[in-house]
Amino acid sequence: SATPRPESWEALERLELGGRLAGPLPPVRVVDLRRERGYPLSAPLLAELRAVADGGGKAILLLNRRGVAPALHCRACGKTIRCGNCDVSLVLHRDGVLRCHHCGFAEPAPETCTSCGSAELARLGAGTQRLERELASQFPELELIRLDADTVSKPGAASEALTRFDATDRTVLVGTQMVAKGHHFAGVALAAVVDADTGLGLPDFRAEERTFQLLTQLAGRSGRDAPGRVLVQTFQPDARAIRYAARHDVGGFLAEEIERRRELGYPPFRHLVRIVASGPDAESPTRLLTELKGSLGDGLLGPAPLLRLRGRHRAQLVAKTEQPRRIAERAAELLADASVPMRKAGVTAVVDVDPQSL
Repeated sequence: SATPRPESWEALERLELGGRLAGPLPPVRVVDLRRERGYPLSAPLLAELRAVADGGGKAILLLNRRGVAPALHCRACGKTIRCGNCDVSLVLHRDGVLRCHHCGFAEPAPETCTSCGSAELARLGAGTQRLERELASQFPELELIRLDADTVSKPGAASEALTRFDATDRTVLVGTQMVAKGHHFAGVALAAVVDADTGLGLPDFRAEERTFQLLTQLAGRSGRDAPGRVLVQTFQPDARAIRYAARHDVGGFLAEEIERRRELGYPPFRHLVRIVASGPDAESPTRLLTELKGSLGDGLLGPAPLLRLRGRHRAQLVAKTEQPRRIAERAAELLADASVPMRKAGVTAVVDVDPQSL
């Protein structure tokens, strides 16, 4: 793998092959969006796309958010329209509908604020639909193909889109992370990450690892059979994942990431056991996990509240341990003993050893 996980890098004996069989890795240009006026299309990205439009070739643009805008915000009172079932903002889509990407709730986007009545509703951020629309306005001569969960819901839709992209010159493939992984296309002159910051702020110890992997994987799509360019737009150009990805320095990133995890007690140096409880109110999951924590011993983090999803309030308890099976089995026993009162209270719980995300 070009982007091995830190656990694999630390545990396995390695035989490293330098470089890339398809030719040298393309240069990466990092665009500091704090110094740019245009978003999602900065001046450097527009110039690169103009080169594709004039000289031919293909471009891949990654934006790991669907829809037109991730949120609709009132400038007058400050309210952001949120899902009634989940603790997340509703995403504006091109058909004028606000949708929750967690529970599927949908409602027409209002013309005025439902809280104060103001018409000053602002669209915050950008998704793949907005990016597609702005590209169509700026470069009508380029063919655009969008690849995200909204366009590939029908069987065969993804394969058809990728086949069309492979066969067409002066084409831009716009999409979420599915455009970055495992594809080999000839003639890709430009690979661009429109907003590299979307995953960096997530409260998860793997956030930087996943960002580094995504940037590295996308960079690998460019210049496989001819010279190519890679452009990364970010508000955080000094972020560790972005700096190492821009240098194609997998070993450097993994060495620093492994040392960070050693200091903090994360995998591969200790195991994680995550217990997530959910219920109809905010108190019941926390109460259950507090009782559980008292019986499981020291060294547990939490209970900590999580986002409410699909009308269910959630909280989690996390153990960093060298004996994950013992803690998981003991937690399962305690939950089994509490099954009757849990059922009456409408509370459920899941025990996960070495979860892939927190």
